[in-house]
Amino acid sequence: MRTLDALILEVAPRADTVIIDDDPERSLIDDRLSANRVISISPDFAQSRDAIARGAESVEDNRLDQWLTGEGSAVVIGQMPKSLARLDYVARSVASAGFSEVTLVFGGNNKHLSRSMNEVLGESFEEVSASRGKGKFRCLVATGPKPSSYEPKQSGGLVAVGGVFSGAREDFGGQLLAQVVVDKRTAPGTVLDLGCGNGSVAKRVLEAYPDARVVATDADADAVNSARATLGDRAEVTWDDAGARLEPGFDTVMLNPPFHEGTTVDATLVQHLLDGAARLLKPGGQIYVVHNSHLRYRPELEARFANVTEEARNQKFTVMRGELRG
Repeated sequence: MRTLDALILEVAPRADTVIIDDDPERSLIDDRLSANRVISISPDFAQSRDAIARGAESVEDNRLDQWLTGEGSAVVIGQMPKSLARLDYVARSVASAGFSEVTLVFGGNNKHLSRSMNEVLGESFEEVSASRGKGKFRCLVATGPKPSSYEPKQSGGLVAVGGVFSGAREDFGGQLLAQVVVDKRTAPGTVLDLGCGNGSVAKRVLEAYPDARVVATDADADAVNSARATLGDRAEVTWDDAGARLEPGFDTVMLNPPFHEGTTVDATLVQHLLDGAARLLKPGGQIYVVHNSHLRYRPELEARFANVTEEARNQKFTVMRGELRG
């Protein structure tokens, strides 16, 4: 077991309901499965599937603040969320869920914990303190839930739920990707926004081609809820792993892939998504991928697609295009 997970379990009290957020090693859920009720609130598709397989409940792709209710005592445990927005979403949701007692215990590396996290937790809990450290790790502990409610962020027609990447704004890579697809001035046909985030790229395409059939998908539930709110009934939005629940037959796939695993750059994260795109495109269909220019994605595209070309480049991002071989 990781030192961090051992510390979280040492600090966290027992409770009627155990609510588990980010648990990458699955150590927390395995230790607390004997509780009366165990709920996974992780937005990660794989973690949610594993939690259900172990016999726990899962929020899945429901809005946490609208779904979570309970009574008696509850403890919330997990690795500290990567963003303050996600931390605020979880804190407000559990504080307002109706439990008589709530203790929240999130742990992390000391260098990644900040005063801002205490301030965010203080909006939803009466008391916030730091645990004793273990090695380079420490937990923040919040108790005494305050009356609270959660409202997604909104700006320029974009909606951000929880910790969705880029919040309620377009990220610069997504802007360039959408610009390339729209500037082609030819209808993109049936479109898949693979790794849709807050739905900003799909939104741009729908504004240019309102009659296009657009499907958006992401492995992060916060992204899925954000895209659903952004796109409304103009697009189908699904929560799954690289479009695994979808049937092949798309004319165009748009991909703005992640390249961080936690705080570490991992250029291999694109491989699984490119495999998914190759499965879902129809023969001759086209993929557009935006990436940070310093990452060598071209060989990955050429291994799966034909006629790979560079469509656009600026100081930071590159958009590549490829076709599925017939």
